[in-house]
Amino acid sequence: MECATGCGTLRPRQPAGPDRSFRTTASQDFACGLAKAAHMVGKARFEAFSDGVFAIAITLLILEIHLPSLPAGAADVQQMSALLSLWPQYLVYAASFATIGIMWLNHHAMFIEIRQISHGTVIANLFLLGLISFLPFATEIIARYGMSPVTVVAYGIVLSLISAAYWLLQVQATRAVGKPHRLTLWNVVGLGVYPVASVLGYFVPLAGIVIFGLLAIFYMLPQNVRAATVRP
Repeated sequence: MECATGCGTLRPRQPAGPDRSFRTTASQDFACGLAKAAHMVGKARFEAFSDGVFAIAITLLILEIHLPSLPAGAADVQQMSALLSLWPQYLVYAASFATIGIMWLNHHAMFIEIRQISHGTVIANLFLLGLISFLPFATEIIARYGMSPVTVVAYGIVLSLISAAYWLLQVQATRAVGKPHRLTLWNVVGLGVYPVASVLGYFVPLAGIVIFGLLAIFYMLPQNVRAATVRP
């Protein structure tokens, strides 16, 4: 007879000695429930925590755009020139915002049909969220020091790690529903292009940032969002 929580097989209840049988079965059910709870996390709590981290990280990005100092009563031309000079910060903000936004969208799509969250999935998810939380710092590096080979490569390394962490999360989520995980074009594009764009960014920083933004748009396409779904 299967345990109510599905974690193992229990001995059938014996008609003799109802009190003893009841206590034994109840203890087994309780132990079974504890064993399962130790390896599973409620989906609602899992998603709420993840959504909170995504929301905070994406909000912090705007704080990395710093206005230049201007004297009081500066002419309109000076003000316009100062605002336009921030274009590298605008560009990296857009790339970071799009990256976090599409990660959140694909994260939601990945778990929309999954009912239970395994321990391995939780650990992989924490790894991903830790890197997502680090993206505002990588954005700040470019905002403070400008779009240079070193800053763009540092930014690209963070995005490459995020892509790898997302792939690891998908592997864990797929295994949790009893299915083997296979590399698809959806995975390979991120795992391959982010590092290549980082290397290119060392030689042509602007090109690296543009590719990072285009990758976010690629993953935002409806068919690619659907490809993120893990189906039991």
